[in-house]
Amino acid sequence: MFVVIVALVFWVFVAAILGTVALTVWWLWRRAVASEDEPTPKWGDLCSLRGFFTRFSIVWRMIAVAILAGLMSVPVEFIYDLTQERYSRYTTVVSEIASIWGAPQVFTGPVLSVPYTIHYQVAETVDMTAAELAQERAQGGTRTTKEVLISVVEQHKALVLPEELVIDGKVATELRSRGIYSARVYTADLNVSGSFKKLDLTGLRAHTEAVHWDKASLVAGLSGTSAIRDVSELELAGKRLNFQSGTGGLEVLPTGFSVLNDLSRIAEDEVIPFRFQVSVGGSDSLSLTPVGIVSRFKLSSDWPHPNFRGSGLPSSREIGADGFSAEWEIPNLVRNYPQFGDVETWPIPAEQPHFRKPQDQGLHEYVVDVNFFEPVFHYSLLIRAAKYALLFIALTFLGVVIFENCKRSGVRLSMLQYCVMGAGLSLFYLTLLAVSEHLGFTRAYVLAAIINVAMTGGYVLAALRAIRPAFLTAGVQGLLYALLFFTLRMEDYALLAGTTLLILAMAALMVATRDLNRPIEPK
Repeated sequence: MFVVIVALVFWVFVAAILGTVALTVWWLWRRAVASEDEPTPKWGDLCSLRGFFTRFSIVWRMIAVAILAGLMSVPVEFIYDLTQERYSRYTTVVSEIASIWGAPQVFTGPVLSVPYTIHYQVAETVDMTAAELAQERAQGGTRTTKEVLISVVEQHKALVLPEELVIDGKVATELRSRGIYSARVYTADLNVSGSFKKLDLTGLRAHTEAVHWDKASLVAGLSGTSAIRDVSELELAGKRLNFQSGTGGLEVLPTGFSVLNDLSRIAEDEVIPFRFQVSVGGSDSLSLTPVGIVSRFKLSSDWPHPNFRGSGLPSSREIGADGFSAEWEIPNLVRNYPQFGDVETWPIPAEQPHFRKPQDQGLHEYVVDVNFFEPVFHYSLLIRAAKYALLFIALTFLGVVIFENCKRSGVRLSMLQYCVMGAGLSLFYLTLLAVSEHLGFTRAYVLAAIINVAMTGGYVLAALRAIRPAFLTAGVQGLLYALLFFTLRMEDYALLAGTTLLILAMAALMVATRDLNRPIEPK
């Protein structure tokens, strides 16, 4: 902030120096071109300059005002950089809050991990023993090695996906603060249910000796297990079981929770129902993975600005001021992995499956996603306002010049006064940035606008000792601030509103300058 104030003072002095130089050059030029019957201008006599500006005020004042408006871009640029710096600090704090509360969550599953054993024999060449070599020589042979059959036993895991997967979730959002900064986080309560079918897994590999359904494990994947608030008991095949941490070394779901259960007594092709609840904290977004033959998801939340992303949009949704609800029904044909198979046939997912790419295969190939999007973000409004700063400073100057040209106004401000007004207009954006971090954008905007309009109007009143020009200046500035506010709030129509404002400003400029080429009528 100190740097910005120093920059404002610096450019005020620069404008004053440039104005002095311009006046000096103009005086010297008038002295050089003065006619013989015209008195030669003396040092300190700027009557000729004043007369010139009186005769051609609208043209030269617009040129001078345009130059001053361009100079104001320097302090505005400092304020814009300061806004970017504060935004960068904000994102750092938000990332720290999210890392503690919970990052964007990706829930996957559940799936069944079933170990199985294969048993086969392989031929292997080994060296003969001394006795075998002696016997070989006695028989006239020359071999030194022999082939033997070695029994090989390998342990593998099969992955079985659910026949039906139903997730009914409620997401409650809240603000978490650290200092003057706050971040929006959520708590998602997911009711997960569905069913598996006990399949014949003996055909996954040749020489399968046994499928160990007595050591089957139900695994649910979650990208950030540190944010788990609560997990209920698992109801699986009529039993109630407690989840354990970890996924049992399942590489396709590296993080999550699981439970072991004996499913050996269930008949083949029999349906295995399951049900459990999980509560998890997160931020920014929530993603669900449709791993069932049929996956039905339903999410509702108190957040009224959802952004539906991911691989598929909801089949139905309702969005209102009190929140949203959305439903998905996704068949297994939308994904490229099978309903069951050896774990080793599934590629290991990327470290950040939330950012889905074509090469990120595996269970996260197809993910539906809800982003808790803030359409009019606090710092995005500040950055957008700073981008409009030069435009609205120029429009304020233009409005003052136009009503100066009106015969009834009788208002004439000096270039130094324009320079001071420009510095005050630039301070509006600094005031908005400083106050909005404590009061919110809308209240800060109203307060900064009232302060700036009062300062500018009071300055014109004190400089000219006339109420009419003061009210005209304050009115023009207040109207522009109101237009800027509505332009910033128009998320989808901001460009259209800004363009319309420029067209209106150009029309006003054309009206003000329409009589410049007409000859001056003699009095």
